[in-house]
Amino acid sequence: MTNATAPLSTAASDRSVAIGIALVLSSAVAWSTAGFFARMVPVDIWIVVFWRGIFGGLSIAMLAMIERRRFGFDFKRAFSLGGIALILISATGKIAFLYALQNTTVANVTVLYATLPFMTAILAWLWFREKAARRTLIGSLVAGVGVLITVAGSTGLGGGHILGDLAALFMTLTMALMTVIMRRHRDVPMLEAAALSGFVAATIAFPMAEPFSIATTDILWLALFGLVTQGGGLGIYTMGARRLPSAQAALLSASEVPMSPLWVWIFFQEVPVQETFIGGGLVLAAILWNIAAELRKRP
Repeated sequence: MTNATAPLSTAASDRSVAIGIALVLSSAVAWSTAGFFARMVPVDIWIVVFWRGIFGGLSIAMLAMIERRRFGFDFKRAFSLGGIALILISATGKIAFLYALQNTTVANVTVLYATLPFMTAILAWLWFREKAARRTLIGSLVAGVGVLITVAGSTGLGGGHILGDLAALFMTLTMALMTVIMRRHRDVPMLEAAALSGFVAATIAFPMAEPFSIATTDILWLALFGLVTQGGGLGIYTMGARRLPSAQAALLSASEVPMSPLWVWIFFQEVPVQETFIGGGLVLAAILWNIAAELRKRP
């Protein structure tokens, strides 16, 4: 009986990894649109935090119901120690991300976010001694070089303001912490916790915002901002990251970097410079190599 169940267990593990890779890559596509939405609705940060948090939280809650295949939420278990940590960390990360976009260049935010795989691998090792595969570390290094080339060709590394840069660095730290928490506490209903983090961010922003002072069109754009980047980004990433080693999930999420200039190119007719193609090619090469190595390892 042991011999019969072992192949089934391996097959289930292989499917889980494949699903995790697909989900994290899909979330990267959704996340890559953040710069587009930030450019479309240049309004007060607290208004953006409020509407993005409301619609983002609702979209993740709907995603939770779809995954559970029932109408209801498992909010009670979300308030465990790991769940509360994820809620608070994610809420502050949302605010820091929007502050960074408004107070430094998108290029600088991208460079700092590129440190995510390294930061995640270090945190995972310090917390529960999870060793990243050598190919993941090499791929993370190649992806980081690709991002640096992309940004250096656009604005250089010296642009932006210190507070915005620090906010981007803090946002990257929150993403690394969320990744290792999701990996460590798999019993926590992470989608519910992620939805609650959007509502917490909106609650923090409400006293400082005038959410109905902007045009209805802007509210609709902010609703899409929340639905796409939160439900389509954070929600799907939450579902995928817990199926993969922490550093690998962070590396795959870095595929948003070469995609981000694409949206600006399509909708704002801004043709990327040569360095963007070179850097984006390196990032994609690192990701594809990582996936190919995973497929070769698993028959």
